[in-house]
Amino acid sequence: MVALLVVTGCAPAQPPIEPTPTPIVAPTALPPTPSIHLAWGPAPCDGTLLDRKFFVVCHAGEWRIPHWVAYHLSASDLPPTVGRQDHFRADTALPADERAELDDYRGSGFSRGHMAPADDFLRSFEAMDATFLLSNIAPQLQGLNGGRWRELESEVQSLAAAHGSIWVMTGSLFLDTDLRPEPATEFIGNGRVAVPTHFFKVVLCEHPSGEHEVFAFLVPHRTGLPGPTLVHAVSVDRIEELTGLDFFAALPDTEELQLEAHVTSTWPIR
Repeated sequence: MVALLVVTGCAPAQPPIEPTPTPIVAPTALPPTPSIHLAWGPAPCDGTLLDRKFFVVCHAGEWRIPHWVAYHLSASDLPPTVGRQDHFRADTALPADERAELDDYRGSGFSRGHMAPADDFLRSFEAMDATFLLSNIAPQLQGLNGGRWRELESEVQSLAAAHGSIWVMTGSLFLDTDLRPEPATEFIGNGRVAVPTHFFKVVLCEHPSGEHEVFAFLVPHRTGLPGPTLVHAVSVDRIEELTGLDFFAALPDTEELQLEAHVTSTWPIR
């Protein structure tokens, strides 16, 4: 299967406006019109593909969490015009037997972890609010959600601010102790919502010169992780091996092979 990708302000007076996502019924379908979020290749999805306007979600109904979420981010997207408002809610665009509910997370011991982070979408209320649909959320330990994961998200945002356009793809993994894919083994919500063992983030940066760089990270779902975020850097090839996805299919083959085999030794990028 081939897939591509990866403040504060015054609260608006109007009541929350729930976006109207476009579910794409066929499991391997593409959005009906080209999406900037999937610019580097087609993105077949082993689940339900939701075009959110500001990002694209490949949702796993079996697990009630995203397989992956992809979005484009540029420096011009980052100046905030709204403050964050935590409007978590079920995604009614999904069938009831495939979506998470707020009750699944209550008392579970897990935070609601964004795959497309709200802080990357403070350009408008509509964009920010879309990130709080539970189709963009996976269970995360708070120590990871507010610690190493938040740190990595901030560094990715800084990359966009300093170096132009980036494409981000973030997702969930279920791996055994030898880092081999396995079925989900931990659940919340009476067995309804799967808890990932790892999370990944893959980023393609396009510099103003047209030069490309890629970065990939594999983060264990644990708290108190030692070292800087750089210790989680891996090759894109490694994430492809674990996920079965094929990133950056639209790049020339020679460039794709070279970029995807590389493990960065420098991060964060200033």
